[in-house]
Amino acid sequence: MKEDNVVGYECRFAVHTPSKYNDGADLHFVKEIKHFKDGTTKPSIRLIENYKRDFYITKKGFRNHKTKKEREEISKLTKYTTTQSKLEHAVARALEEPWKAGQRSGLRGLCQSPYVYGTDILSTSLLKKSYADKWPGLITPTTVAVYDIETDVIRGTKEIIMATISFKDKVFTAIHKDHVKGHYGVEEKLDKLLTKYLSEYIVSRGVKWEVKIVETPADCVIQCIKKAHEWQPDFLAIWNIDFDIPTSVTALQKVGIDPATVFSDPIVPKKYQYFDYKQGSKQKVTASGKKSPIPPSQQWHTVFTPASFYIIDAMCVYRQIRAGQAELPSYALDYVMNNHLDRGKLKFEEADELSGIDWHVFMQETYPLEYVIYNVFDCIGMELLDEKILDLQLSFPIMAEFSDFCNFKSQPRRLCDTVHFECLESGYVFASTSDKMGDELDLLTVSCKDWIDCGIVKPLWSH
Repeated sequence: MKEDNVVGYECRFAVHTPSKYNDGADLHFVKEIKHFKDGTTKPSIRLIENYKRDFYITKKGFRNHKTKKEREEISKLTKYTTTQSKLEHAVARALEEPWKAGQRSGLRGLCQSPYVYGTDILSTSLLKKSYADKWPGLITPTTVAVYDIETDVIRGTKEIIMATISFKDKVFTAIHKDHVKGHYGVEEKLDKLLTKYLSEYIVSRGVKWEVKIVETPADCVIQCIKKAHEWQPDFLAIWNIDFDIPTSVTALQKVGIDPATVFSDPIVPKKYQYFDYKQGSKQKVTASGKKSPIPPSQQWHTVFTPASFYIIDAMCVYRQIRAGQAELPSYALDYVMNNHLDRGKLKFEEADELSGIDWHVFMQETYPLEYVIYNVFDCIGMELLDEKILDLQLSFPIMAEFSDFCNFKSQPRRLCDTVHFECLESGYVFASTSDKMGDELDLLTVSCKDWIDCGIVKPLWSH
């Protein structure tokens, strides 16, 4: 449709990518949804180079306090604008002596100054809020595609042997040639097996399945992500992302391919092609120094890459949305699907007596084609699950509001984002947090450790 028929743009998410040439330039990749006069919508992409964001410094006449305030009147502050990539340098220059670059470590170090405001909010959040302010009320359910890989468990390589991506009525599977070696008429046999095991879903969803036999494990990744760029879903969901993404990245790097060139949208200029997988914390440390592991379902891993789809761990979203509910015995996909769909992952009578790694070894050795159907249903099953519980389509983006999805696990961070915008509406600016937020009184806090000696509480009258 013509742009004249567009009534507004809805921002799904924005991704900040710095220039790989370290020239100070940066790009914001924005996934938009165009809304037309006739009520229809269409996904779109906008590239914003060197987007300027605000921050604030207390005017010299009001620098009469040594401790931080929670907020400050905007009339007592000077507003500055800069790109996200140059934010640290800009804050250092605005503070002047003695808070210049190099005297404190990083942006949080500079924010030890009690005169810095508005730096905590990410530029991606500011962009998303600007869309909502300009085109209010444009909220539609997000679209969800699913990506899943299977790896070799019989040859000892642990390399990818197949990968599938599904999106509504479209399913694509890339299979490494060694997995179907010695089999003839593979695609025809797979079509028959798909009908045999998944006919009810193939018919109801109108699934069109495309299969491609590829040369290397890396090709499995490349071909699936190529489809994701073509289909442009809002989310590319994975159940337990900390397996699929590192394994996919390793497959690419093994043949000398930069993941940024695969995962970045094809329209992104080379200087802004970017990929970074940031693992969330895997253990927590108590005040006493005791360490304990964080279950995989409570970790929060993030993929930063400029693409029309946001790669998300559906397992962690599922757990985080239900953070206030009783913990489940398991957060495995099979268990969660059974909870909500009254059916789990695809099973085969021939392997009924097996479980765990033994099941996978048996299927890969004896029923390699059926194993492909198993991989396909892992994706379709996840779609069915989200269509039932609406975690990714509705709950997650609504709960995130204007916060970047990378901060979703941190409720305090999301609250601070909300307060930032509320303060601005009231004529104030929210303070910036530093790397040293304690004060002298914190040093006087008495630890509760060892208050009860050997677990025995003595009565007050004992002698």
